[in-house]
Amino acid sequence: MKRITKTKFAAMAGIAAAIALPAAANHSWADYKWELAAGEQLTMPVIDNTGASWVGYVETAVGDWNASPYIEAPYQRGSADPSCPYVRSTIQVCNDDYGATGWLGIASITISGSTITAGVTKLNDNYFTRPNYNNFSWRQLVTCQEIGHDYGLGHQNENFSTDLTTSCMEYTSLPEGNEHPDQHDYDQLAIMYGGSTGGGGTKPGNGKGGNGGGRGKKLGVVGDTPANWGRAVEFDAKGVPFVFIRDEGDGDFVVTHVTWAPGEGPRGNRPHDDDHDH
Repeated sequence: MKRITKTKFAAMAGIAAAIALPAAANHSWADYKWELAAGEQLTMPVIDNTGASWVGYVETAVGDWNASPYIEAPYQRGSADPSCPYVRSTIQVCNDDYGATGWLGIASITISGSTITAGVTKLNDNYFTRPNYNNFSWRQLVTCQEIGHDYGLGHQNENFSTDLTTSCMEYTSLPEGNEHPDQHDYDQLAIMYGGSTGGGGTKPGNGKGGNGGGRGKKLGVVGDTPANWGRAVEFDAKGVPFVFIRDEGDGDFVVTHVTWAPGEGPRGNRPHDDDHDH
């Protein structure tokens, strides 16, 4: 971890002022968060294992999230491994043709108690090589959103047919103008990490607290389908699951957040047929 600089403290003052307003952010992903000592920053590296068509999007997303005074994550190039294994104290970003699985991207975190110990973002080229999605807005929104989930953020809005914010943390079928974090995202990070030292409580199981140690230890893979992700625990308004939990034993869990493509869903279910298609 790294101490927050004077420049970052100035940014924090602005965020603190924004938090005082009635429209304060409230979109954390449950109570999952990385361990962080007061006055320090999250410095786990984001390892970019993607191919050339994704590098610019990942670099942009890492820079966007580093604009938070609580994050100073080094961007590092990795080696292509489409299985994208978890590595403790890192966020791994990968791409591949994962098949017509229904999802554009997934974000998975390993948790001990509710403290995040590793993160993974996977981007599905099966969709992003199709004309509907092979554009700047869809690629940047999904990259930004999945990495945001890896930091413990949830969606600001989960009505897929609306576009109520300018944030990449919006679950929307209208991606234009939602390619980056907005002020509410930075406010939420301040709420989560301002003086906090780890995840709160023991959700979803009575597991032990994590300390983020053991940098470099591979923890396994998440897989590409609901059958690999465990049990569904959150559903959209149409009953389609988008958050899954897998019990790894000894109090550890893998939690996966899914960004379904418009008109797609698990096992052939098409939850958004009456929403905006592209």
